[in-house]
Amino acid sequence: MNPMRAIVELFSRHRNAANLLFFSMIMFGFFGLSGLNTQFFPTTEIKIVNINVPWPGATAQDVDKNIVATIQPEVRFIDGVKEFKSTSRTGFAAITVEFYPEAEIQKAVGDVEAAVNAITTLPKDAEKLIISQTTFFEPVVSVLLSGPFEERALRAYAKQLRDGLLSAGVDKVVMDGFRDEEIWVEAQAAQLRRYNMTAQDIADKLAGSSLDVPGGILRGEVERQVRAVGLAQTAGDVSEISLRSSADGRQIKVGDVARVYETFDANAAEGWRGDNRAIRLTMQRTKNGDALDMTDAVRAYIAETLPSLPPTLKVEVFDVNADKIRQRINVLLVNGLGGMFLVLCILFLFLNGRIAFWVAAGIPASLMATFGVMLYLGMTINMLSLFALIMTIGIIVDDAIVVGEHSAPLTEQGADAQPAAEGGALRMILPITAAALTTLAAFIPMLLITGVMGQFVRAIPLVLFSVLVASLIECFFVLPGHLSHALKKPRKPRRGIRKAFLDRFEHFRANRFKRFVTSVYDNRYTTAAVGMAILIICVGLLAGGRVPFRFFPSPEGEVVNAYVFFQPGTKRAETHEGTKLIEKALYDAEAKLLEQAGREADEKLISIMFTQIGRTGASTGEERAFITAELTASEARTIRTKDIVKQWEALVPDIAGLRYVFIREQRGGPPGRDIDIRLQNADPEILKKAALEVRQKLEEYAGISRARDDLFYNKQELLLEVNRRGEALGFTNAMVGNLTRANLEGAIAKRFARGDEEVTLRVLQPRDSTSPKQLADIELPVPGSLAATGGPRYVPLTAIVDIIEKPGFSSVRRADGQVAVSVIADYDDDAGDPNDVLQDMAATTLPQVAAKYNISFSFGGRNQEQTETLGGLRIGAMVGLSLIYIILAFVFASYSRPIIIMSVIPFGLIGMVTGHYVQGFDLTFLSLVGLLGLSGILVNNSIILISRIDERQNDGEGLREAVINGICDRLRAVTLTSLTTVLGLAPLLFETSVQAQFLLPMVITIAWGLGFASLIVLFLVPSVLGIQEDIRKFVGRLRGAPQEPLSYQPSATPEAGRE
Repeated sequence: MNPMRAIVELFSRHRNAANLLFFSMIMFGFFGLSGLNTQFFPTTEIKIVNINVPWPGATAQDVDKNIVATIQPEVRFIDGVKEFKSTSRTGFAAITVEFYPEAEIQKAVGDVEAAVNAITTLPKDAEKLIISQTTFFEPVVSVLLSGPFEERALRAYAKQLRDGLLSAGVDKVVMDGFRDEEIWVEAQAAQLRRYNMTAQDIADKLAGSSLDVPGGILRGEVERQVRAVGLAQTAGDVSEISLRSSADGRQIKVGDVARVYETFDANAAEGWRGDNRAIRLTMQRTKNGDALDMTDAVRAYIAETLPSLPPTLKVEVFDVNADKIRQRINVLLVNGLGGMFLVLCILFLFLNGRIAFWVAAGIPASLMATFGVMLYLGMTINMLSLFALIMTIGIIVDDAIVVGEHSAPLTEQGADAQPAAEGGALRMILPITAAALTTLAAFIPMLLITGVMGQFVRAIPLVLFSVLVASLIECFFVLPGHLSHALKKPRKPRRGIRKAFLDRFEHFRANRFKRFVTSVYDNRYTTAAVGMAILIICVGLLAGGRVPFRFFPSPEGEVVNAYVFFQPGTKRAETHEGTKLIEKALYDAEAKLLEQAGREADEKLISIMFTQIGRTGASTGEERAFITAELTASEARTIRTKDIVKQWEALVPDIAGLRYVFIREQRGGPPGRDIDIRLQNADPEILKKAALEVRQKLEEYAGISRARDDLFYNKQELLLEVNRRGEALGFTNAMVGNLTRANLEGAIAKRFARGDEEVTLRVLQPRDSTSPKQLADIELPVPGSLAATGGPRYVPLTAIVDIIEKPGFSSVRRADGQVAVSVIADYDDDAGDPNDVLQDMAATTLPQVAAKYNISFSFGGRNQEQTETLGGLRIGAMVGLSLIYIILAFVFASYSRPIIIMSVIPFGLIGMVTGHYVQGFDLTFLSLVGLLGLSGILVNNSIILISRIDERQNDGEGLREAVINGICDRLRAVTLTSLTTVLGLAPLLFETSVQAQFLLPMVITIAWGLGFASLIVLFLVPSVLGIQEDIRKFVGRLRGAPQEPLSYQPSATPEAGRE
């Protein structure tokens, strides 16, 4: 006995097996929902190993030449490395090594460590390098502390909240504006000279004296542990450390030579909220953390702790991703429920009421079971996975419709309800499975897309796979059991609206539609020509740019960042005062925009603002500032973020010492910028000149704004080279460099743990009016003079070196081994495809600049991601179409019939282009993904038609009659299957939510593509069949062979006999 038949009969005939399975699917769904995390976008991870090397006092170019250039050849060619990038900044080297997705990250970290540990030529005074693996963390919610407090007091409150939040279940807390504690030992040059000491001497003494050392175990009658203690943890303790004894036996202590006090890292950024100091705590989740649960935990802890905090301490919760996630998930849920309601209306309009009810009951069962499968596949609830679920509502319904519509006629022919229900399911097992495979074959190749975008769309095929599995289980094991009871009751005659509709539909099918199909078949060449003409017009709209392509327009940002740069040498206090004027410009922009829009005075655009003085991104400097402004939710305002950015830029005042301000909205989606031109293979000075020319040309293109490069001029560099006089005295370049750095930057004696923090003990010259302002203020001890004369002899630095002044750079970057500079720019969303700008630049300006400066160029950012992604999509398309052909060739036992069935696929392009043109959307990457998936859905309509035509031919009808009658027979089936999918997506077509707009291109592609192609297939398939028959006859006449009508007997025709 067929095992499948036995299983179907078991569930159909058992008293409650079908119901038990039905409720088990529901319960499995609840179990899945309880474990599924909720987030906005799917999780995207890149396997990266970081190498960080501090080298205090070194310029960016020194760091690049002495550290990065040394590490690069050892690491770049490790097995599995995809890309090597580095950024050299003043005093610091940051190297990122990206590995291919298939690489084992733990092995990669080990390989990098082994390669770096083998290097022996790194600068001796560089600090210990740190190798780490990039771990996925996503910001969930932020808390801003501000108030009229000293920095140390505010830090204490921030630490209290941080520790409490970690205990409350937060995975990680990152604090901005929280400067590390340091102890400074400020020794004036006169005092050092008086005691014949240098800053390095003091640092060495502190490093050896201020520590606790185990002394072993004293063994006797009772064993005791011996420890030598002396770790100085406060400024007072450090002051009491003895440096040496004087000639009269007096102890010379650190406090006698230097001023010792506690302070904070001078290079770290300070946080401000208006005129008050501020610290931002950003709560982050791991890959397995749930944003909604974490946000609820944060809010509960803040509400519980707030009463115990001072009333002047302002605690603000902002940048709450959970609220945004809930809002946008609800948008999709509302649209999904609306689509489901429309699908149910169609079901009850076309189908018998009892059959329609049990077909509809399969929707929640299949969807809930899908949630359970999603949990075991490691997926999350996000915008992409929910959209995929909405898209598959029609697919779920189609399978159940087929079984129900094949069971009902059997009862009308006299069969009992139970055999009829079983017969309908058994008859359609192979056809429905084949149809499911063709749909799956179109979507599964999306898994071949690599890179970030591959991870981004991975949810769609996995959700579809889950839905198809759940749908097949429901329609073969659950639905027959329900139908065996529903079909026992006599079928009620049509009445009311349903009767009127179906009567008119059947009259239309038997008259006007049949005449139309007859005309199409008889004028098949004209029909084919019209179809091809429409397709060519749509291709022309694409080629002519009438429907532009944009790789991935990110959703509108709700956070605006301003990067502020003052002239090098600007004091931190001056930077802060200037930044306040830029902050005020944003509030002025808000007031002006609201006034222009005629809004109420109490309406707000700006939710909160936080400023960091001393940094922009990863780069630090007293002349830099970084302003973060969170706006109100995009759905709650009519003024768009880009308008706020433009108005803010326009109102930024002229400020003394201000170099430039970059203002841009923070967006999600794939990493990188739309415009990113990488220049490389030359020294930084040459690349900077080339970058300035490229920037100037970029600004001439429409849609381009804020063109800039990432090679910033920094402070002027003074290059020192020992002259003949210095050489005669015994100085070397290394000696001069070390002594000069000790005078200007000081030396780090040690770092030690105090409580839960690491404190740096630093020896340096005073940063006041007595510190060196010119190189002439620095005097260096002559080598060997102490031994020769009993006391050191000093000479001015300017007397022993030649000085060359040149511009310096704040950072130097490398990409794949080459020093590189990226020219980046913002591109307006309404300006079309940014790749058009890049292609024009590649054909005109860039080759000229490359030849002029002898450099090379390439494209990075989203263009690089686009090239990789579209390459994977092309391969996926070929694999998908090949799989569809193989499945159809097996089903129809023919090599030519699948070609006719698949001939409708290109015509999905008509609906896609028309829909984007009518609704005013650009084509995007998701449009192409939708087109790939649409091919599998469209094939099923062709199968419906051709399978019925074959059946009529096998019953003895001629080809012309079989085609015309077969198309008329299947009009209802094609209409029903298309409407269930299109109407399931229909509410999304008219969604106005700003954050859901990035999904609409895919919705448009599937809904419009399926709608148009379903109409086209009704006249294209008969014309193609007629043309194929004409060709067969023509070839037969040439061969002189007798002609017989062409027909096929499908081995497992999907959806055959569907009504």
